[in-house]
Amino acid sequence: MAYHPVPCLTNPIHGHPGLRDEVKVSGVWERRDERTIRNEIGRNFACGENIDIQIGRVLKKLEAMGEFDNTYVFYTADHGMAIGRHGLQGKQNLYEHTLRVPFIVKGPGIKAGSRTKGNVFLLDVLSTMCDIANIEIPKTSEGISFKPVLEGKQQTVRDVLYGVYSGGTKPGMRCVKQGDWKLIKYETSDGTVRETQLFDLAANPHEFLQQHHHAAITKLIGVTPTAQQVNLANNPAHAGKLKEMEALLLSEMKRLNDPHRLWDQEAK
Repeated sequence: MAYHPVPCLTNPIHGHPGLRDEVKVSGVWERRDERTIRNEIGRNFACGENIDIQIGRVLKKLEAMGEFDNTYVFYTADHGMAIGRHGLQGKQNLYEHTLRVPFIVKGPGIKAGSRTKGNVFLLDVLSTMCDIANIEIPKTSEGISFKPVLEGKQQTVRDVLYGVYSGGTKPGMRCVKQGDWKLIKYETSDGTVRETQLFDLAANPHEFLQQHHHAAITKLIGVTPTAQQVNLANNPAHAGKLKEMEALLLSEMKRLNDPHRLWDQEAK
């Protein structure tokens, strides 16, 4: 999805005063004017270009050593950046543009150019590297080896993915994904913000909200979402799926000993 300067689509009472990138990181501004967004995009592209240069140096060194075809190279990052999407600038959110990270692996036995869902977490890297190197995986590692995914033997290592952000307020934000469905819930400490969002990512991969359908927005970004490309949480036709995903989210919170509960969940 292209980067576009989009007016704020989220509740301005975000519960993260003095913490968000937009107000704490030099260069990541609250402003949403075209000049500011273009500057942010330029910084993002410049960073990517420099990373490409540095990776190129590493690969050339491996070639010079004669180890290029005998080495596994993992390339990843910790999060994405909104840069105007959903009216946000930084990383404190659980939308796909920020939750997902780049992940590329090259090495013996890996088919070049192949793509898969994987459904992995960064904590899985250690277990995977140990598996590849025939080293015992530390008992303290909570990761799962995705070596079978790299070898093309299976598409994923997990059925469910869970996400959390609660850096500035409690309980904060939670999300859960299963298949093409994703549930996001967030709440501020004072209860002034309580939101539930349900997305069918197959039909709405960019997690468009109702605000994205406004004429001023569609004209600005050059995209007109379909009727189903909205938050489906309040759609009676999807009440069953919402209930299912709500139960799955609570189940994951319990399984992972999440210390918090959201406003409409059963008390601990």
